[in-house]
Amino acid sequence: MDRIASMNEVIIEDDVLFAAFVHITDHSHEFRNVDVPISTQGAYSKGSVRIKRGAWLAFGCHVLSGVTVGENSVVAANSVVTKDVPPYTVVAGNPAKVVKRYNFETGQWDSIK
Repeated sequence: MDRIASMNEVIIEDDVLFAAFVHITDHSHEFRNVDVPISTQGAYSKGSVRIKRGAWLAFGCHVLSGVTVGENSVVAANSVVTKDVPPYTVVAGNPAKVVKRYNFETGQWDSIK
């Protein structure tokens, strides 16, 4: 079961592959005022979420507000994406970081060291 929570805008382009339990949100709970319960502070957003053409979001990953997932990129299982994902890359971890990049000269995915 995937979940998309949108306060403003989540854009998903063509040919995007979703595994199970993917979570995409363009907002989060406000928590700045310590004198007010978090449940009554409302929500805030860092901006729209864009999932570009041909991306793959693997099992259990989370894509947070203000993020663009680039064309033909891969978000590894259980990753938490807090920053933009460049096109033709693989990101993994929490927070997600680039671990591979597609090399058009060799036609291979190169590991980032």
